[in-house]
Amino acid sequence: MRWLYPDEHDTEENAARKAVLSRVDRWWQSLAAQADAIAAYLHGAGEFDVPEFMAEQLEAVDPRLGWEFSATGPRRCRLVISVDGHLSLRPMVDAMLARAPALPNWEFLNAHPADTLAGALSAVEAETDHAVGRARVRAQVRSMNRVDLQFWLPDAGGHELARTQAVIAACRLLGEDALARWVGAIEAVNETGTGRWLPLDALQQAVFSEVAGVNARLPEVPLVSMVKDLRWSLWRLNPPQQGDYPGEQDLIMGSSALEEMSACAQLGAPFDSRRYSKVGETFCFLKFDGEGRKVAPRMDERKRVESALGAALVEGGLGCVVGAGTGRRYSYLDLALTDVQASLPLIRAHMRGAEVSRRSWLLFHDATLAEEWVGIYDDTPPPPR
Repeated sequence: MRWLYPDEHDTEENAARKAVLSRVDRWWQSLAAQADAIAAYLHGAGEFDVPEFMAEQLEAVDPRLGWEFSATGPRRCRLVISVDGHLSLRPMVDAMLARAPALPNWEFLNAHPADTLAGALSAVEAETDHAVGRARVRAQVRSMNRVDLQFWLPDAGGHELARTQAVIAACRLLGEDALARWVGAIEAVNETGTGRWLPLDALQQAVFSEVAGVNARLPEVPLVSMVKDLRWSLWRLNPPQQGDYPGEQDLIMGSSALEEMSACAQLGAPFDSRRYSKVGETFCFLKFDGEGRKVAPRMDERKRVESALGAALVEGGLGCVVGAGTGRRYSYLDLALTDVQASLPLIRAHMRGAEVSRRSWLLFHDATLAEEWVGIYDDTPPPPR
């Protein structure tokens, strides 16, 4: 369901979204009615059944949502409504928080913030029934501008438990947003081997030192300002034949001005535009159906769109083309946009002018935008999922 780019012509989706918002409003009303009782419980002065309340109320909005109440001061309380790894729910959670009531001494967040070492260790023990004990960690950027983490947890008593403790500790020490945006693999190792190992309380500094290195290599200006300086590479893939293709799964050949970005998108790794732009660009892609035509005419069509649309985006300072590809069924253009909303009329006009298929969309690489899409025509159906 779309939250950021809804279509006024999609009556079915609009009705579904309205139903969700109705459940959201009932949820906030129920929370406001019980806020004092929950606050008393959090501060040790009540017996309110928080899990039962949340199961009845919040799960009615979406059962995939996570939550955590905490007392953050003598009279203050916090509720985190978490997407629990379902990053595509983030736009819905943001819409929920925008409708939250103003309750005195309460704050509402869409992700767990970074915790103290003591808080992180306590959370690990509470969730695994096992103390962390001795622990060391190291962080390193390996690929796709993501920081891989290795944990040495010799007192965990087994690899599976060590891996679970490592994931919880990383989330607590870094915060949910930073973990989703910057962290790649989280590994529990049996031996320290060579290399620099750090205490757990140095994890955040280590990760953001690696992040600073990534940012130092990113351009200081939007790519549209340096489009003539981009250097392109070619690639080929061999996807299997199937009836239809979500995302870019049918790509067989193409080119990219951002090899790391393209690899992350094509391999289906969790994507965040902020790993590839420090000036606020959004990386997205146009996908248009070839309708059974052979590769050559589809490539010609894509090149015409790429030339005209790319020039118009650059002229307006709205973005540029950073990749192009041909699939078994679809054609693709990767875009780096400085302002998605302002770009939409221009993109639609050029795509319609090229008379591309009705089954044509602007889609997004970001994991948090996986359910968002923009149809090129008013009657464009939803994209394949």
